Amino acid sequence: MQNLKIWSYVSLPWLVFTLTFFIGFFVLAFSSETDALLFSDNYLRSLFFNTFLLSFSSAILSALIAVPLAILVTFYKFPGHKFFSWGLSLSIAFPAYVYAFIFVGIFEYASPLSEYLRQININLPSIKNLFGASIIMSMALFPYIFLLTKAQLSNVGVGIFKAAKSLGSTNLSAIYKVILPSLKPAIFAGMALVIFETVADFGGVSTLRVETFTVGIYDAWFGYQSYLPAARLASYLLIFVFFIIFLSKYFGTKNSYLASKTAENFEKIELGNSKQYLLTTLCVSIFSIVFCIPLLQLILWHFDNSTFSLFKNLNLVINSLFVAICAAFITVFIAMVLSLSYRGNKNLRSMIIISSSGYAIPGSIISAGLLFVFDAIFGTSITLYGVFGLLLCLSLRFMTPAFNYISSSLANISESSERALSTQPKNSFKAFALFYLPQIRPAIFLGFMIVFIESIKEQPATLLLRPVGFDTLSTKIYNFTYEGHWVMAASPSLLLVLLSLIFVYLINRSIDLNNKV
Repeated sequence: MQNLKIWSYVSLPWLVFTLTFFIGFFVLAFSSETDALLFSDNYLRSLFFNTFLLSFSSAILSALIAVPLAILVTFYKFPGHKFFSWGLSLSIAFPAYVYAFIFVGIFEYASPLSEYLRQININLPSIKNLFGASIIMSMALFPYIFLLTKAQLSNVGVGIFKAAKSLGSTNLSAIYKVILPSLKPAIFAGMALVIFETVADFGGVSTLRVETFTVGIYDAWFGYQSYLPAARLASYLLIFVFFIIFLSKYFGTKNSYLASKTAENFEKIELGNSKQYLLTTLCVSIFSIVFCIPLLQLILWHFDNSTFSLFKNLNLVINSLFVAICAAFITVFIAMVLSLSYRGNKNLRSMIIISSSGYAIPGSIISAGLLFVFDAIFGTSITLYGVFGLLLCLSLRFMTPAFNYISSSLANISESSERALSTQPKNSFKAFALFYLPQIRPAIFLGFMIVFIESIKEQPATLLLRPVGFDTLSTKIYNFTYEGHWVMAASPSLLLVLLSLIFVYLINRSIDLNNKV
């Protein structure tokens, strides 16, 4: 693959930077002395217990919601099944930290709902605990498992289901004995994403008063101005993240069923009228709880907020769009270079995989690492260089989805086509423009949208690395929710959700178009 050799050289600066960053971070974090008062055994045990329990309980609850819904909208015919096949993923537009303050505001003692229920002797329970946080996180993050499971069902589940039915299995028996085992890789992959998102969250757990590692890192950095303890906490969390990666790889590759995508039309299972309307009622109820009620609450609070003016705060929207667009362009470009290098040079593949695994690492870790390593090497703060540090952090963090989409698209190119290309008198860049780019353009577009929506929602990294006086929608939301001003936080939250919804719709449409090809 002579046409791809040039990309190995182009990718080297990024590979050297990422490996230097990770190695330097670990060496500096564990070789420096820290304040023992911030590292008592009870404190560390509390952070680990809260982080572990919250992340795993959120993943389990998310799977219990997502998997049955994905099976229902894929295999069963009922009123609204086409809408719910994509509509149930819309809650992914709500960042977990927005979900958190919405439901805290709904359930708090002085809320209209609580006051009304107290009149009939019903007291709403507090959700500012691990149990309440697990439910809120699962409602915000279950679409990750829902989308992956639905895609797996569309690709291989239909063929397996029809084969099981041809052998005499009933619908429920085929789903339980054949479909569910075949979904294990997708389910575990989705659960891993939920765990990573829960571990990375800061604003949500802060609002819900659950102390996790991200809260400890932020408190050490800004509360105590203790940078070494913050870096040490981040390194502990990174070890925990690597443990989760190992578990997801170990369990996700077992008991997988190999099948090819079927081109046959699948007739959805017909049910009686009562069962059809029961399924519709179930989907409507879940859709209302996870999307309609939070959106309606934001709208009501927005109109109650007389202090927030869009024109006066237009800079928040501009800053958010600027950061997200720049991060998406940079990340997708580097992901494209890494993908071409990965395909053309087998010797660099291990380094490329490590350098593109940032999605599993919380933004607070990467932020603390960049601040700490940059200060140790250059003796200055990376925040002095404007949004450069923030864009670098976002590219490190969200390289994974962009790289996976583009490299998967390149894997569909046959080697015979590449060999034929190598016989043509074209240089590497012309070969890329005329041959590779048309092949990977849909993947580039999808990767750009995903990085954009993740970057515009990112809160911990933005709080740690933003320049002084540089506010975005996510930082403004944190400023309001930190002080308990839910009504004031509603307007920037509504803007953030509406921007995210546009790209969620485009992502769903892009996936549907790709599935039809």
